[in-house]
This record gives sequence, structure tokens and C-alpha cells, in this order.
Amino acid sequence: MFGSESFWVEVLKRWLGVSVAVAFLALVIGSLLSFMLHGTAAPRLIVSTIRRAAIDLFRLSARRIGAIGTLTFKEAYRRKAFAVGIVFLGIFMFGGWFLGESTQLRSVSPYISIVLNSMWFMLVPMALLIACWGLPADVKERSIHTVVTKPVRRSEIVLGRMLGYGSVISLIMLLTSIVGYFWIVRQVPERLQDQLVARVPVYGNLQFKNPQGEVTDKGINVGDPWEYRSYIEGQTNARAFWKFPNVDVAALTKLDGLPLEQRFEAFRTYKGQIDLETRFTLTLVNPDKDLKVPAGTYPTREFAVGGRERVITIPRKITYRDSYEVNAPEKTADLIDDLIADDGSLTVEVGCVEPQQYIGVNVRDLFIRMPDKSFAGNYIKAVLGMWLLVMLLVFFGTAASCFVKGPVATLLVVSLIIMGYWLGGHLQDQQQQLMLAQQGRARVDAGGPLESAYRLITKQSTLPDNIGSTIIKKGDEAAFYLLIVVHNLIPDLNWFSTGEYVSDGFDISMMGVILPCLIVVIGYLIPLVVLGYFSLQLRELEHK
Repeated sequence: MFGSESFWVEVLKRWLGVSVAVAFLALVIGSLLSFMLHGTAAPRLIVSTIRRAAIDLFRLSARRIGAIGTLTFKEAYRRKAFAVGIVFLGIFMFGGWFLGESTQLRSVSPYISIVLNSMWFMLVPMALLIACWGLPADVKERSIHTVVTKPVRRSEIVLGRMLGYGSVISLIMLLTSIVGYFWIVRQVPERLQDQLVARVPVYGNLQFKNPQGEVTDKGINVGDPWEYRSYIEGQTNARAFWKFPNVDVAALTKLDGLPLEQRFEAFRTYKGQIDLETRFTLTLVNPDKDLKVPAGTYPTREFAVGGRERVITIPRKITYRDSYEVNAPEKTADLIDDLIADDGSLTVEVGCVEPQQYIGVNVRDLFIRMPDKSFAGNYIKAVLGMWLLVMLLVFFGTAASCFVKGPVATLLVVSLIIMGYWLGGHLQDQQQQLMLAQQGRARVDAGGPLESAYRLITKQSTLPDNIGSTIIKKGDEAAFYLLIVVHNLIPDLNWFSTGEYVSDGFDISMMGVILPCLIVVIGYLIPLVVLGYFSLQLRELEHK
């Protein structure tokens, strides 16, 4: 997806569209204000401002930007910004107090989470304080006059400040991440060391067969309010089967087998023998050849501690029998030649062995486990994702401090963080809901904000069929479009949450995770520099 040319073309079109729309809106508002303040002289002022902005934004001096960045770095050092590293080291010194007895832990996730979460809660507030309060403090103390009186452009001041603040945060993050890595390696018990890996999963598509053998999208609901997993009943025709499209034949040939990792959950209707785990069967299916090859019976391993205890390795040459008769002849099937379909897909079928017992599965509970990558490389990618997040907040904070004071700039960036983390999914749902409503495939039962308010006030379950209802629906549709605009303007910060990958032991994809985050940061950097430049041009720097 991310590697396709059409995807990047669509991203570029969307970015250009939003940027042009915002720039046009800013030009219209600025022109109206200029006409109100300067009358007939406004056109000349607008043209001269645009001409000067084009020169200042494109004729940049790397030397002057570097000098301002160095000055900003020294100011942060004199203000003892690096003292926050001492707090971080103190967290590590007493971090073991929050983990309990190491003999009771079954995962390395708490060790990794305490490091990455500590870095987040330390560096994000620090980025806000440095970026949002630095420039307003210079304006208040009039120290910025030593800069603006020199032959330096306002755009270079903005970029230099971003560079300086980013350098401070980057250095602190580098030191704390190194300390955090060695703390994890030393603190993780020996019995859990095999979990310090970066698994490379290949996921498939999941479907079910009910006990009557009919294909469905979901299994049985056993009453669990958390509907993450669906269940298949034992000793029936109920099955869960995964179809892995576009299997890498060369990789499987090199592995000389099929490594599968399962995360199934058992649901018991009776206790049975408590020391025996609920079992499941694996069957490899090639629908093109109408071939089904049993690949064995395995326990669910719900309480496994080691990272490799849930891995099932199916050899390339599989020996099996068509029936359960003792004298049934043995047959041999080749994993690649016989079981991979003509379209390059591989189908794996799972059934429950024990009667009146259930196996809970989710699409992510079974995957092909390719050769593991190193934990150190995965940890570096997680830190890189967090660094990109902090840089984005530094850019936003610096741009906001160009037109408002420190407290207000901090409030703006904190609001951005809240909306970026918690409202991103809601805005996506609203956008999808609008698209489905326009296609006539769905509608909102409670309506939009205007319809909901009308129904609450009048206590009516439906809208009357008149011109007022039409106006209300059009207003709700406009509100949905406003949400889409907000969604396009606010970055989805959940993309930067890479720590969960490392904690769960999964590899962070450079193309699928890190590269999109980098594109987001670069995409916001350019308009934020332009915003900061015009804000400094219009701001009265002599005001205290």
C-alpha cells in the first residue's frame, strides 16, 4: 500500500489541496483586514507583503539558521533544560519497585513500557515548555532585539528556533534511550530473554464455518462482553480458517517449512482435567486441488511464558493419512508444490478437539512468523517514532509561540495532542458515516447535531416532512464536512505510538509506520514555518 505510486500521488494531492485551501482562506481574511485598516493602500501592501514573503521563505541562509539554532541550544543549556535527564535516571533507579516480583511476570512488556512511557511523559512536557515558552520569554525580556536587528530574515528565526529546540530534545532523547535500553536488557529475567525479539508476522484473512458447515464472518458468542474473539465449538463442523494471500514462496523455501504462531484462547463449559489444555487441529487446505492435509493436534498454550512455546513449525514435507484407520496408507504432501493455491495463497483451517469446549480466535491470533529481527533495531525504531512525535510538537509549539504568549501556546498544543490521540478515530468514523449516508447504505439513527438538538427539544422520534427538516439535514451535512476539514488539518498522533509494537515483540515496519510518520512531520513543517514567519512579521516585538 505505502510503496505504491498511486498512494503517494494521492497523499501529495491531498496535502496540496489542504495547503492551498488554507493559504487561500488566510489570503482572503488578510486582504479583508487590510482593506478595513488601510483602505485604498491595501492592494499595494498586499502585493509587497507577498513579494517579501516569497524572498524570505525561499532565500534562506543555512549559516544564519545554524547560528540561531546554536544560540537557542546554548540558551536552553544555561536554563538547565538538561537537568530533566536526572529525573529520568531516578525513574530507572527505582523502576523495579513498580514491577513487583519478577518471578510472577510472564512478559517483558512491563519492562519496555516503563522505559518508553517514562520517556514520553518526560519529553513531551519538556518539548512544550521549551518550544512554547522560549520565544515569548525572549520577546518579554527584549533579548530578541539582538537578533532582529541583525541581517536575518524572520523565516530564518523560526527555522533556527525549531532547529535549536529540536537539538536539545534530540540530545536528551539519545542519552535517555541508551540508558533505557541497557536497563531493559539487564532487568529482564533470564527466563524471559527469548521475548526480546522483533517478530515479523504475516497476517491473513479470517472466516468461520458454523457447526452446520456454513461459511460465516463470525463464530459463536459465548457471552463475553469483549467481542474481540469469536469461538468455534469442539467436535462439530465449526471451523476457523485463515487465508494468507501472496505467500512469499522464496522465504518458505529458505525456511524449509511453515512457522505459525498462535494466540488462541480456550473457553470451558466444564472443568474437565485441569492439567490438560484444550487442543486444536491444524489442517492445510488447497481449494484448487480439493486437497486437505492434517498438520497435527496442538495445545492452546494459554499460559505459556517463553516466546517460542506458541510457535508451530510445519515441515515442508508433510506425511498424513486420509482416515483414522490404523491400516490407512500414508501419503506425503509438499507444502509449496501441493498446498499453495494457484493465486499464491495459503489456507489454514483450525478446529477444536474437545467436545463441549470452545476455542476463541481473532484474525491476529494466527500468523506466519518470518525470521525474527533484533530487539535493539526494533527499540531504535520505536525511539525514532517517538522522536518524530516530539519534533512535530516542537514545530507546532514554536509556530504557536510566534503569535501568542507561552501559556496560550501551551494550551493550543495540548489541545492538539488531545484531539490527535482521542478524536482522530471519532473523526474518521464520522467521515466514513457521511460517505455511507451519501451512498444510501447507512444513516445516523440520532441524526447530526442539529437534528439531535431538535429531537431533544421537541421530544419527537423523527423529523417532520417540511422545509425546516431539509434545512436541518443540510446543516448537519455541512457539520460533517466541517469535521472532515478538521480531520485533514489535525495530525493523527496514534501513528506515532510505536511503543506497543516493541512491548508486544513485533517488528516496526519502516515503510508501514516510520516513513508515514516522517512524511507527516515534513508535511506539517512547511506550513508551520510559513505561519510562524507571517506571525512574526505582524507581531509587535517591542511589546512587553
